[in-house]
Amino acid sequence: MTSMSLMTVTSEIGAMTQGRAPIRFQNVSRAFGSVVALDDFCLDVKAGEFVTLLGPSGSGKTTALNIVAGFDRATSGEVFIGERAVGALPPERRNVGMVFQSFALFPHMSVFENVAFPLRMRKVAAYEVRARVERTLEMVQLGGYAGRRPGALSGGQRQRVALARAVVAEPPVLLMDESLSALDLKLREDLQEEVRRLHRTLGTTIIFVTHDQGEALVLSDRIALMNHGRLCQLDTPTTLYDRPASRFVADFIGRTNIVPIDAGDHAAAIGLSNAPDGAVALSLRPEKLRRQPPAFGGGFEAIVQDVTFKGAATEFRLQTASGLSLRMSEARATALALPEIGQTVRLNVVPEDATPLYE
Repeated sequence: MTSMSLMTVTSEIGAMTQGRAPIRFQNVSRAFGSVVALDDFCLDVKAGEFVTLLGPSGSGKTTALNIVAGFDRATSGEVFIGERAVGALPPERRNVGMVFQSFALFPHMSVFENVAFPLRMRKVAAYEVRARVERTLEMVQLGGYAGRRPGALSGGQRQRVALARAVVAEPPVLLMDESLSALDLKLREDLQEEVRRLHRTLGTTIIFVTHDQGEALVLSDRIALMNHGRLCQLDTPTTLYDRPASRFVADFIGRTNIVPIDAGDHAAAIGLSNAPDGAVALSLRPEKLRRQPPAFGGGFEAIVQDVTFKGAATEFRLQTASGLSLRMSEARATALALPEIGQTVRLNVVPEDATPLYE
């Protein structure tokens, strides 16, 4: 290889390892006949950020991802990667990595050749291909598996190969579509740790699509919660969980108690009578309900209707004197004896723990 071509390859690799391109959806809509999948969708993803598109089936999250990847085109609006509008570019010119739900590996190729494939398509020099593939396989803990074929690997190992193939070229954007959903729970949790570690190592901008709220809370810098093709709330996992902007967000993210304000004096009965003007309900997370000793003078009483063991916590279904049904989650380390079904317990709520909902 000449010194000039070596400089060119090195320059291209250096450009790819910058790896922190912002992404912007600018008023993007996508219609399939009369069905609107995205409706004037706007979202800004910062360079190097891990943003999860979360929502129920049909909320538009995969459509949004496909439009960034170039597998689909917006009906209107534009997507920018960095400062460049990419709506008219084919997928191969967008310089994004993609990890699918299915592993999408070449069964006739070795692990090494599967991971090397995107580098060979970019005509990277052979010595550089070997170095980068070996480094990336070590990064995903598959250093001794280069010569194997996908059929000889477990599901988790195949997904690691797919992840290695997506990041070996260190693209500025990595797109992941339900990439861990096909794995069993323990393996999925292990892979979540791998994805978080890779993101910290590479600093690549990641858009991750999932319908699993727990996965979104674990992985994300911010979560874009979607419904009916629109963005409902964009926030950090803690803000989204602790301060939902609407009843839909409160209901979708984790479990919560929706306490109506205008019916049956439910809020007042549990000590939450000072809701802001305009609020229609309060969101109260189950872990914010606190059981008190029988001699406790404040709070309110409720009857235990069900008790469920959840390992590190115990969950209760309760009913207040006003007829409000509540869920409570309690760490098993509490000093209070476990109540039985039908028993009356005394509870306490801190008003600041309840989030007002306006829609």
